[in-house]
Amino acid sequence: MSGAKDLITGVGIIRLPGYGTPSPEVPEASPIQTTLPTSAYGQTIPVVWGKARVPGAYIWVPPILTVTSTHTEWWDQITTTTSNMSCRLRFARPLVPNSTWTLRRLWSNGALIYDASQNYRKKGLNFRFYDGRSTQGRDPTMTKEEGTTNVSAHRGYIDIVIRDFDIQGFGAPPVFEAEVIQDGGSTVQTQNFLSFGGTVTQFLMAPVWDRQKLYCFDIGLAWYSIPAQRQYFFADVSTVGQVYFDSFRYSKALDRVVYLSAGTGVGPFRARMLDGSTGALMATSSVTADPTFCACLQDVTASKTLMVATAASGQFYCYQLNTSQAPTETVEQVYASGSGWNGYSTLQCVTPGGIVGGNAVFYLCADSDLVKISFTSEGLLASSSVIATLADPLRYAVFDDGDLVVWTDSATVSRVDGATGAIEYTKSVPYQIPDVAGRHLGAPDLHRLTEEFNFQTELTHGTSYFTDLGTGATRTVSGGLTVGSVYFYDGATNTLLAVNGASDIPMSIKFIAGDGDMRLLSDFLSDLMVYGGDFDPADVITENIDDLIQGAVIDITAGARDIARAVIEPYSIAMFER
Repeated sequence: MSGAKDLITGVGIIRLPGYGTPSPEVPEASPIQTTLPTSAYGQTIPVVWGKARVPGAYIWVPPILTVTSTHTEWWDQITTTTSNMSCRLRFARPLVPNSTWTLRRLWSNGALIYDASQNYRKKGLNFRFYDGRSTQGRDPTMTKEEGTTNVSAHRGYIDIVIRDFDIQGFGAPPVFEAEVIQDGGSTVQTQNFLSFGGTVTQFLMAPVWDRQKLYCFDIGLAWYSIPAQRQYFFADVSTVGQVYFDSFRYSKALDRVVYLSAGTGVGPFRARMLDGSTGALMATSSVTADPTFCACLQDVTASKTLMVATAASGQFYCYQLNTSQAPTETVEQVYASGSGWNGYSTLQCVTPGGIVGGNAVFYLCADSDLVKISFTSEGLLASSSVIATLADPLRYAVFDDGDLVVWTDSATVSRVDGATGAIEYTKSVPYQIPDVAGRHLGAPDLHRLTEEFNFQTELTHGTSYFTDLGTGATRTVSGGLTVGSVYFYDGATNTLLAVNGASDIPMSIKFIAGDGDMRLLSDFLSDLMVYGGDFDPADVITENIDDLIQGAVIDITAGARDIARAVIEPYSIAMFER
């Protein structure tokens, strides 16, 4: 036999791993062509009105990063190569300056990778859309790469900045096309889930966005399919002596559900861990805690998960979920700070910061300080430090591409550099995130944010605010949550999850970009003469023109009069000039 251990069977030889198996050879990554399509010096940028599908021209591309990694699955060597490209694409120039445009669809080499009308986004696609407003700021992806003073705001153009898009399968930077719509607006679609067992307590929901599942709890454990909007599982769970529940979370690594419960609203609360597939009780903590306001869960290893929760007394706890000694499993409170930790009067929010060096990083909104804390996989406090102090008390924070975006009690939002603590921007927002004790906004670890943060008005329901995480700019959409419920937002599908208070079942709210399909030809002709031909609006009159068009892509260098004449000629409409 060879150096490897061979097992002779009736059908051949099985080579077992771990016995002299040679080191895997990592294949060389396919080379990426660097020639950029649809880009040429002197290329005319089209002018658009209404609705248009136009190709994008590359105007900025930093170095493309190719990474090859190999891992073992059973006895197979799996090699993965990614080539991540960031870029700025220019599609058009709006005919009407400072008009509102939305991105409806995006294609890459002819394949649809984004469709706002269907809430579809290709996995791994991250982008920021610009409609060329005179007030738009510099793109954060570009400033991080080039430096703020070296980047223009690129006002007056419809652009998209794509971040870390894997082009390995294309072999070269692909051709992008976009369907853009002027003043398309948005519609809000509300749908109740179909349920067959149990009800849902609004703050006992845990969406698992990348698996499109929603775990819920009340008299039992249930899970729902988010895209199908229906229930698929329910299990009775013994809750004898348990009346109050909090900090409901699901661990993907362990397939376990954890929550805190007690017989009274003042505690003592114990952590309980359930099997996520059967609802069976797997472990109960021996140590108790006070009622908690905000919690955050992170998987640290394949068998260990940490959950950090804050209490009203300025105290926080760390719980460890451990399945490494199966069939014996444990959930225990492994750390508890003192009341008024480090002299803070309130801890408003706890935010996940990922796994760094084997430790789980969390961020606390502690009075006016943004505090970074890290725990070992055993739940021991490894370090804590203040990374930024703001002028006003903090209310909420989310982790975005290594930085923190923070909201204060003075209706402002700031972006904090995660490495240096420098404030990158501070902007006023037209809403105020409430105190943690009366907040309907779900915890940061239960949202999936891409480019925007979503806030629902909690006193005057029915208005939705979307704040750009990179720039701090906020847009408003009429419609949204009309019942008082905790809610969770998914930026990848532009979907909100909440509970219908009338029936105590989950509901979804989808924000769908308007189609803007048909428009008056007379409106186009007026805009063409005013904005393309520099005529005074009082000098442009359209009469008896009731034809409808979808939109227009024009080369304004041809002259507004000539374009108008060419447009109306097929309609047998006369053009009279003084």
